[in-house]
Amino acid sequence: MTNIALIEDDEFVRNQLTSFLITQEEFNEVKSFGSVEEFLLKETVGPHVLLLDIELPGINGLKGAFHIKQKFVSLEILMLTVFEDKERVFKALQAGASGYLIKNIPLKKLKAAILEVLEGGAPMSPVIAKKVINYFSNQKVLQLEHSEELTAREREVSHLLIEGKTYRQVASELNIAPDTVRQHIKNIYKKLQINSRIELVREFKLM
Repeated sequence: MTNIALIEDDEFVRNQLTSFLITQEEFNEVKSFGSVEEFLLKETVGPHVLLLDIELPGINGLKGAFHIKQKFVSLEILMLTVFEDKERVFKALQAGASGYLIKNIPLKKLKAAILEVLEGGAPMSPVIAKKVINYFSNQKVLQLEHSEELTAREREVSHLLIEGKTYRQVASELNIAPDTVRQHIKNIYKKLQINSRIELVREFKLM
């Protein structure tokens, strides 16, 4: 079973999200906090997934994501915010977030996003995914550091992962088995000496 936590300073929103999530059979426990400081003080084990707002009293969500990932390395962070600008999106990913969602997301889609990130995906609201993809596709030259070490197929897998595709979506798009995707990812991480999708994003550099 999956344990969920959320950090949201708006009491109405916090209660609404908690009330919905706690009724979902896939989730075992749902905890809510009003600030990053409260979460870091009270949480000792760490949930599987954390929904994190950006505009918070005290430590904001962007700085908070970094501190939280330092304490709970395996925790998956989904930003849940009203901000749509790409600067905050990339700062969130750099800080350790696995996905970025806009607060107007329907509750059923929020649940789906949580389940997706648990399967290795990087869920993003459509408007955010479009900004990320456009950012990369509009560059004249975009490459991975050490990309010469990767095979053509590994580069294809890398680009799809950076776009936020799940393992299953990568497999479908490239017409290969999910287990083959996992093996490619294992090889990519080993060659680039990284351990996560976020680190893969960081390996991208603008030439």
